[in-house]
Amino acid sequence: MFRTTAALAMLFCVSAVPARAADTQSEPPPLFAKMLVPPSVDASAAVLLPASRGAALPALYIGLAAFEIYDGLSTTTGVRRGAVEANPVVGGAAANAPALWAIKGGATVGVIYLAERLWRQHRRSQAIGVMLASNGIMAAVAAHNTRALPSR
Repeated sequence: MFRTTAALAMLFCVSAVPARAADTQSEPPPLFAKMLVPPSVDASAAVLLPASRGAALPALYIGLAAFEIYDGLSTTTGVRRGAVEANPVVGGAAANAPALWAIKGGATVGVIYLAERLWRQHRRSQAIGVMLASNGIMAAVAAHNTRALPSR
C-alpha cells in the first residue's frame, strides 16, 4: 500500500507543475531571449542567455528520470525475488543490470532529445505533450511494478 501511495504522490507532484501560457506574439521568440549587460560593462561584452524553457519542461524531464529510475530499481528487485519481466523489449535484459540501465538511460535521453528538438522547432505544445505522455506511461509502469513486486 505504501508503494502505491508513493508512486501516486510522485505522479501528482510531477503533474501539478503549471504549464507556461502561450506567447501572444505572432512571430516565434528569438533564439536568445535576453541580453544581460551590467551597467559597468561595455555592450560588446554582453552575456547571451538561451530562451527559457519555463517551469514545465524541466520538471517533466526530472519526473521522467525519476520514473525510469524507480522502474529500473523495482524491475531489478522483482527479478531478484523471482518475478518475470512482462515487457518483451526489456525481458532479456532484466536479469542483466548494466544492460537494463543502458536501455533505461537510452530511453530517457531519447525522449528528452525528442522534446528538445520539438521545443527548438517552436512546436512547444508538442514537446510538452510528448513529455506528459512519457511521464504518464512511466507512472502506469511504476504503479504496475509496485503492485506486482513480490514481497519477501
